[in-house]
Formats: sequence, structure tokens, C-alpha cells
Amino acid sequence: MSVHDLLNEPVDVRVKFAGKRIHPTHVRWGKRTYEMKRVNLVHSTNEGEKRIYYFSVSDDSSFMKLRLDTGSLEWRIVEFYSE
Repeated sequence: MSVHDLLNEPVDVRVKFAGKRIHPTHVRWGKRTYEMKRVNLVHSTNEGEKRIYYFSVSDDSSFMKLRLDTGSLEWRIVEFYSE
């Protein structure tokens, strides 16, 4: 059974830096921590004066779309898919 949710919830994200790139490695959502194995896509947009980055990340069974607000440095999960 597959689960697909559109969300807007705060999460804690651990990242590693490679040059000028940010790679989310772990996402803590609720009481669970997910180890992300792949960064599938990164894109950004402007919301007024703020730059917002979106990261599509996945492990072996879950996909997440994360949102980083560079103004507040807040991470949010905006989409979750799991098989």
C-alpha cells in the first residue's frame, strides 16, 4: 500500500556541505529519523525578499520534498511518499 501526503510541517534536517551544495542526509519528522540516500532534485524560488530552496530526497522506500526558508533557516516537509 502506498501513502502520498501533501504537508507543511516543521522538521529537523542534518546536512553535509560539498562545495557550494547542501545535501540533506537525515530528516527527523515526529519521533522518526529518516536517513536520506539520494538528493534527486534541487530548485529554488523567490517569495518576496526570501529565497526558498526545495530538495527532493529519498531513501530506499520513501520520498520527501523539503523546503528551506533562507530568511528564517526553517526546514519544512511539504510532500511525503512511501511504499
